[in-house]
Amino acid sequence: MSKWFDDFKKLTTKEEKKVYKQTVEQGGFAVFNELIRSFHEELKKLDENGFEQMQDWIELGKELFPELYRFSPTWEYFWDEITQLYQNKQEFYQIVPKEERDGEWQVLFDNPFSTEGIVCHTDKNFAEATYLAAKYQLSMKKAEILKLQKVSNTIIKRGKYFDGITF
Repeated sequence: MSKWFDDFKKLTTKEEKKVYKQTVEQGGFAVFNELIRSFHEELKKLDENGFEQMQDWIELGKELFPELYRFSPTWEYFWDEITQLYQNKQEFYQIVPKEERDGEWQVLFDNPFSTEGIVCHTDKNFAEATYLAAKYQLSMKKAEILKLQKVSNTIIKRGKYFDGITF
């Protein structure tokens, strides 16, 4: 977690917000990049207990920094994207009952009409898996398929080492 995001989360008064905004703007791209990365990190570990707080942080971010393209043109739609990512993740939490969220999860992303391979993220907890699924969902095309799956059984095989052979 970055110092910038820690400070951001503590903002309450108009004066604190004004000073923080000026400080971040003076820091420019590097400072705001750190802040954006922290938003993603928070969203990645977010569970049902933090959705309301995250929504408040997004709204505060929009209020303080409505024109992110001033830091970088690539961030012009950051608030829209992070809001959609947040809503996508929240939807998974609404679909899967709390008592079924424990254990190992995986995310699969595929386009059966493409020659590209399937992308599979394994060994994730529910919070991490829903973040990845929500992120893929942002840019899905018509034929693409996203699967969020709970792993019920796992068999792991490892390659054998060749004793006495040097590579």
